[in-house]
Amino acid sequence: MKPAEILREIVYPLTDMAIVFAMLFFWLMFSLVAKAGLIGLWLLVLVAPAYFRYLLCLLEARANGRKPPVPSVEMFAPADSLWTLTPFILLALLIWTGIWLEGTEFAWLATVFGLLIILIAPASLGILAITHSPEESLNPRAIARMIRVCGVDYLMVPTIVIAITGILFTLALYGTPFFLVDLGTSYQTVLLFTLTGALLHSRDLAVDVRIDATQDVSPDVIAQELELERQKVANHAYGFISRGNRAGGFAHIFDWIQKESDVDAASEWFFAEMMKWESKDAALFYAQTYLSHLLHNELDTKALKLMSTCIHADPRWKPKTDDRPHALDLAEKFKRHDLLQSLRN
Repeated sequence: MKPAEILREIVYPLTDMAIVFAMLFFWLMFSLVAKAGLIGLWLLVLVAPAYFRYLLCLLEARANGRKPPVPSVEMFAPADSLWTLTPFILLALLIWTGIWLEGTEFAWLATVFGLLIILIAPASLGILAITHSPEESLNPRAIARMIRVCGVDYLMVPTIVIAITGILFTLALYGTPFFLVDLGTSYQTVLLFTLTGALLHSRDLAVDVRIDATQDVSPDVIAQELELERQKVANHAYGFISRGNRAGGFAHIFDWIQKESDVDAASEWFFAEMMKWESKDAALFYAQTYLSHLLHNELDTKALKLMSTCIHADPRWKPKTDDRPHALDLAEKFKRHDLLQSLRN
């Protein structure tokens, strides 16, 4: 990411009123928890999980280029989305290690361990947002793979978080009012999640990263998840194409298709999806490349069906120049005189 983009991401939580509102809301809730005594412990059981759910929803929204969410009642339901509670594990490790080492000759290890947690936290949170799998988000191999895929840009997130920690510590030493330092800590926490989401978005990792599955998943669930991922790619491509960047939009789609295990099924799905768009120009343009694939692989029935669909949508539609002789031979072979007439005109 370029310096200007990094600076924009640092101030991003302060420029969106939905995020500012959420920060203030949860800051007030945690302030109430701190002053409510024993009742505050019960309140903490509701507020802390909801906070982490909101932060992960924010990360997902940032990773997929969507508008940030607003805290909702559903986030306070203890039994829902239990995977969102995984960050508690990292937090608990950090707190208990500090308590265990405090007052010993190895107290310095608590600082080292804290820095290590900050270093791996973006990767762990990113994996959790992509897979919704607590096991994978704590898998050292998956974390190492995520860091490797992100490259040098990954270091941006822990570096900024550590820098803000130093700034807040210095402000506290110089007598800055506690509530301001506390608000700064709230901003720092939100920034960890938005920066991680921005990093995923900049590399398209929200749809491109592959994490090895560790759980037995039913075929129906796999199909549903694949449908969601394809839809994300299609939506992203539509954003490019609708703004006049056809090359960027189709590059995004073709990159995804090449990563799928069933290229034929993926190609067919994206054509059908694009035919639902307000303008069918993109689908008809894509169909020329899709037809080349079908002809090359001798998928005659699908090729004939595709040509019929395209010509029905636009009688002026034609295959690519190099594919026209093959398309004509195919139409003649199956005695599709309607296609022959359209292709020859």
